[in-house]
Amino acid sequence: MSIGPPFKPDPLCEWDNWREQTTRLQYPDRDIRIIFPKQEGGTVHEPKSQPAEFGDFDPNNHDPDPEVWPLEDLDPGYPADVDELYVIQNPFPAPHVAWVTEEYLEARYGYNPVRQEVDVDELPVWVQPNKTEDNDTVEIDATNDAELPLSLTDDRREALTRLAHLWNGETVRGHHLLLDKCPGWGEIFDDLNQEELQRLVVDPDADPRLAEAFNCYDWFEQEQSIYLKPKRILRKKVWYAPTQRGRTLINAHTDLPSLRGDPNEGLVHRVTVGLAALREKWNAKEIGTYYNLDVNGYNVDLLSRDASGQLYAGEVMTGHNNWALHRRTYEKLSDLRARDMIPHVVFDSRKTAYKVFNHWHRKGLAQLPRGPFDSEFGIEDGRKRIEEAYKDEQLSWDVADWTTTAALWRNTLGRDGPGIDRNLVTSMDW
Repeated sequence: MSIGPPFKPDPLCEWDNWREQTTRLQYPDRDIRIIFPKQEGGTVHEPKSQPAEFGDFDPNNHDPDPEVWPLEDLDPGYPADVDELYVIQNPFPAPHVAWVTEEYLEARYGYNPVRQEVDVDELPVWVQPNKTEDNDTVEIDATNDAELPLSLTDDRREALTRLAHLWNGETVRGHHLLLDKCPGWGEIFDDLNQEELQRLVVDPDADPRLAEAFNCYDWFEQEQSIYLKPKRILRKKVWYAPTQRGRTLINAHTDLPSLRGDPNEGLVHRVTVGLAALREKWNAKEIGTYYNLDVNGYNVDLLSRDASGQLYAGEVMTGHNNWALHRRTYEKLSDLRARDMIPHVVFDSRKTAYKVFNHWHRKGLAQLPRGPFDSEFGIEDGRKRIEEAYKDEQLSWDVADWTTTAALWRNTLGRDGPGIDRNLVTSMDW
């Protein structure tokens, strides 16, 4: 098991008697409560109500449950598909979570959770572009999620430099990202000042109770002003996965090595692309990673070509809740199959694989031969059913094969691997 950094955030206080001061709703086997009731506001001529604030204080691991979310009579966007909901997580008055619609967020907090286009002349003068045309619009971040500055001390700079080298497939202090199955924190950083590194991992303004309450749940994500966060990869906890903020920080500094690959993807994705590239290279294929196909603007995580000239398009998919992106990925792979490429996917877990397969089927993008998967089958059984769908000319299914990150490691560098030479791994550019 990967040993984490030797520090934790300070505990914060709770709201006393919160159970007596909130209203529990009648949902069986749930502890969903109204925290603050609906409020009327606005003006006489333009009344505007603010919906109640609510949350589940004892949520399910497999949420959002479509039988519960969004909440009828409390969410102005009801009814809605759970794939389109947004998760709210809050430690006050105690850790709770809710899945709500875009309409709820707009009514409750006054913002749309996606980027919006506004007329330039609606912006303050001091932030308007210098040169605009009539009726110009500009895209803004509706969440106003500003980044907090971080001073780069010598030890922080050295830590980020080492992380970038490790990410890029180089050996750091004798350790390699793939060969050593994501080495531990101490193996990379233990000679540096840990007090200086604490700010990379701990947000001084964050409440740790959310992570303590929900970090074992599949849907849990915590937005913090941090640069590295723990992530479960290859069945262990890795404590230095760079956040979007961390990746942006590294790439923005010219004195730090730039991170290879897709700047919008995290460490799980990066490790998986490396393992997939290693598998293809071991099988004597030419490879290109994060490859721009110059076809409809497509980039693929892995493009490979065998000795006969056959092209294979590989994508890595992780268990986020951006279902629109999952649908676009399938549409891309379908288009590439029509162009005589063979599509394949590596998922971060079996759970993600079967959720995504079922989503594609239910949305009418593709057809599984016996309908949606009703359980998390073993990988080999699941691969057989996907192969059956791909080969059936009566069905629309355009993914030829799949596996998971853990299975890929086991079959390349792990116990079931062919004994790949270390020099091949360290010399590989991915």
